[in-house]
Amino acid sequence: MPAPKISREEVLDRITEIFRQYGYEGASLSLISKATGLGRASLYHHFPGGKEEMGHEVFRRIGEHLDRNVLSPLRAKGSPKKCLKNWTQGLNLFYGGGSKNCLLGTMILSGGSDRFSKEITSTFRTLIDLLSSVLEEAKIPHNLARRRAARAIGEIQGALLVSRGLEDEGYFQQILEDLPGELLSVK
Repeated sequence: MPAPKISREEVLDRITEIFRQYGYEGASLSLISKATGLGRASLYHHFPGGKEEMGHEVFRRIGEHLDRNVLSPLRAKGSPKKCLKNWTQGLNLFYGGGSKNCLLGTMILSGGSDRFSKEITSTFRTLIDLLSSVLEEAKIPHNLARRRAARAIGEIQGALLVSRGLEDEGYFQQILEDLPGELLSVK
């Protein structure tokens, strides 16, 4: 019986989860083949550039999800408090309530940072730029807004790690709940 056909988008979703879980070096073609149900020949047919092309496609796909769920609330009109609340809700959705690894973190830690430095750097810079813009709208001085934005991104990354280590997604969700107030505080 022939294998069921799955869409390219479903193939990319499955490959994304492998990269999220194992990073670039750990994402073997065997794991990818098993997750997608495609043999090596089929994988190379869809991705002639091999695993590196898959990685670039995964970043493109994650970028679309990130833009829709995480970045668009920071670009939206409205009060900074509302923008930040919507942003944290988007982060919660994007990271499966704290159950999904961050692709950026996993790729950095698994040796993919050289290969995908453009995508990684661009994503972090965009997050910090947009977040600091929202904070500046709340009348937080530019330099302080940049520091708080960068610190918040680090706190989110750390919260994902700690939540996974504690097997307690509530930790991640609590950090997200607290972030808007911390970012907008007048201290």
